[in-house]
Order: sequence, then C-alpha cells, then structure tokens
Amino acid sequence: MRFIKLFIISVVVFFVGITAFSLLFPSHIRLSKAINIHAPADSIFSFIKDTAQWPGWHPGFQNVSVGATLQQNDLSLKSIAMSDTLVAVDLQKGQKLPVRNTWQLHQYNEADSVTLQWYMDFHLRWYPWQKFSSLFFESTYGRMMEQGLNNLKKKAEE
Repeated sequence: MRFIKLFIISVVVFFVGITAFSLLFPSHIRLSKAINIHAPADSIFSFIKDTAQWPGWHPGFQNVSVGATLQQNDLSLKSIAMSDTLVAVDLQKGQKLPVRNTWQLHQYNEADSVTLQWYMDFHLRWYPWQKFSSLFFESTYGRMMEQGLNNLKKKAEE
C-alpha cells in the first residue's frame, strides 16, 4: 500500500512539474520563411489566391485536388484576408486550433525581384504535450514551407 501511495504521489508531482515547466514556453509560435522571386507580383499571387492551383506547389496538397485533400484529412480552409500584397487563410484539422498561413509580398523599387514571405501562426493551449510539440515545428513545418516557396519560385519564373 505504501508503494502505491508513493507511486501516485510521484506521478502527480512529476505531472505538476512538467506542466509548470511547459508554462515557460510561449503560447503563440510564428514560423517564417522568405524567398526572392524574379517574377511579377500578380503572377506569384495567382498561384496562392487560387486554391485549385495549390496541388502544383504546396507540399501538403500535391498530387491530389484541394477538395479531396480537405475531405480526406478532415481539413477546413477559411480565407481571412486577401489583397494585392497579402493572402491569409486559416487551415484547421478537425477540432484542433486553426493555423493561420499568411503570404506577403515585399517589393522594393531598386530590386529586380520581389520577396515572398510565408509565415504560419500557431496558437497553443496550456497542455504540456502541445507546448513540447512546438519544439518540432521548425523541423516539420519549416521544411514544408521551404519546399513550397521553392516550388512557387519555379512555377512563377517559368
């Protein structure tokens, strides 16, 4: 009986300690990637604004139609903002919190290219497993973003 009490107390103390430590992690994570593209801004944004073209460049939607991918993976896509220099959409899987994907163009008069920045905003709950999983966002989502930007660059510069 003593060992069972000791075990239960140890588990509770361990969980409280891990939870307290995870509260030091931020609740909002932003991943950002950028690339210079030698193409007109409107041709770049035509690929981003039209979700039907996403399978041609977005790594999460390749080789299938956007509608099929959304249905198969229980994803929803909601447009938040759209202008000449900015596109923002929320991508949500099931009951999870939405992840905001934003693409923004930066143009400079002296430059021979435009800079396309893609950033993803993650809002996390206080749960320790969510906070600790944020340590791996760069290695998973960061690679996907780099691949997507490189694919966009190839398509826009064709």
